[in-house]
Amino acid sequence: MSDLADLTATELLDGFAAGSFSPVDAVRACLARIEVTEPALNAVITLLDGPALVAAEQSAARWQAGTARPLEGIPYGLKDIIATESVASTGGSSLYLDNVPAESAVHASRLAEAGGILLAKLGTFEFACGGADNQAFGRVHNPWDLARTTGGSSSGSGAAVAAGMVPLAIGTDTGGSIRIPAAYCGITGIKPTYGRVPRHGVMGLSWTLDHVGPMTRSAADCALMLGAIAGHDPRDATSSCRAVPDYVGGLAEPVAGLKLARPRGWFEDCFHPAFAAVYEEAVGSLGSLGIEVVDVEVPDVALSAAAGWVVCYAEMFSLHEGHLHTIEERDTMGAGLLGAGPFVTANDYLRALRWRPAFQRSLAEALGDCAGFVLPGATTAPPRLDGMSVDTGDAMVDWLMVATRNHIPFNYAGLPGLCLPCGLADGLPVSLQLVGWPHDDATLLRIGAAYQAITEHHRAKPPILATTGP
Repeated sequence: MSDLADLTATELLDGFAAGSFSPVDAVRACLARIEVTEPALNAVITLLDGPALVAAEQSAARWQAGTARPLEGIPYGLKDIIATESVASTGGSSLYLDNVPAESAVHASRLAEAGGILLAKLGTFEFACGGADNQAFGRVHNPWDLARTTGGSSSGSGAAVAAGMVPLAIGTDTGGSIRIPAAYCGITGIKPTYGRVPRHGVMGLSWTLDHVGPMTRSAADCALMLGAIAGHDPRDATSSCRAVPDYVGGLAEPVAGLKLARPRGWFEDCFHPAFAAVYEEAVGSLGSLGIEVVDVEVPDVALSAAAGWVVCYAEMFSLHEGHLHTIEERDTMGAGLLGAGPFVTANDYLRALRWRPAFQRSLAEALGDCAGFVLPGATTAPPRLDGMSVDTGDAMVDWLMVATRNHIPFNYAGLPGLCLPCGLADGLPVSLQLVGWPHDDATLLRIGAAYQAITEHHRAKPPILATTGP
């Protein structure tokens, strides 16, 4: 039997149903994987091994009794800006080391109610806006190259899923913080449509840009997890009241005949040639699924990124103004982001908000009759932790603006975005990103699952697993 820590959640559920193994076996396999990889990766902030094993025994009994729930017995991890009842929720900050919430975030509760088993609280950039050098917990290392970052701010979630610590994790995304770690770590992650997943219980960064979503090994697992956490919550006024589709059932619908729009220019600038070559091959392979790819123009995309940053700076400052007096204790990146807030005027912020509908209309016009956009998830290798610069093929530049340029426009517009691994360049993951119409997350998942049915990139194992054993 293959190591259970390498299986997707969908495969684990099939095995539980067949009686091939139990949730206890799965949790023990994940704990064994954590034991051998965690000293090197530093992805886990709080390990809940005791409660997880107790919950696994209960899940095993449910399977035997025929009362299993949709995620019964599946281990998962949560980014540590997510509140968990009676479990420390630090926000990745020394300011909140003793913060033990009395109530869990809504999606954490929904995962538990669906039968999932919380195994670990996972690393994050401080307040989800700092840098890789976390002052309280240290750096999270990339399983593909320990000298490199996983990206952020869902740093621990990216590393944990890639290394097989958990098959499912929750991340948050304000300017790419689900999709960048997914791209850098070779996993599958979706930023759902704005409001699709409620955010009650999540430490906020920017209330009009923040999203919560799954980070997994496959599009099928993203569909499974999104179905469990999506849906209106009256405690979050921005959460959608739309009915939650059957994301898993929708994966079986055909993709042949769909069209995808490929925006070049901005989205394919700063592209390292080795990564561009792998991406080009992946785009070409979509044709074998019967998907037509057409080139389009997206006007003013650079302005959308600038507007997104203005919104982020202003809203982050509003939420974290109380931490400004400790700015010297924050890491350099986090201090820089927080320090920009006071220089955004009310006029700047209102202009940025007012331009959002115009950009959303321009995206709709660019899409036309297409099901979504296809663009790179990352245009370079993940930066080395010492330096945090990326190689675009022409120059070494600061990583943040390059990493976020293909992501923050879609946070600003609120569109869903799915990142999929599509190969390796120089031994590091290359990713494909699909961006869709509002509230049509299901189509992205369907295309992603179809792509993964004809490729094996999402099953690639990082080198750390070859050097650490199980």
